[in-house]
Amino acid sequence: MDAEQNIADDPAFQQLLATRSRIRWGFSFIVIGAYLGYGVAGLYFSESYATPFFGSSMPWGLVMGFCIIALSVALSIIYVRIIGRLEAKNLFAGRPN
Repeated sequence: MDAEQNIADDPAFQQLLATRSRIRWGFSFIVIGAYLGYGVAGLYFSESYATPFFGSSMPWGLVMGFCIIALSVALSIIYVRIIGRLEAKNLFAGRPN
């Protein structure tokens, strides 16, 4: 239990947790904003959502929905890469083993 407490009390580890939290909340707000914007735009521009996407049988609303899902996946990948780099820097390497 002492080793876990030493890691939890390490200022570099606390900084890592704070950085992860800021990044996570920032990406969460982007995704939530995209979903809310999609819904609100669907309320006000429902005719535009139903028009065909460049002459295809898919409507614009469906294409935009796919784009939001792609945004969510892309932000998840970016988040994992950023956090992996932060942890690879080994910010709390100075702590005793």
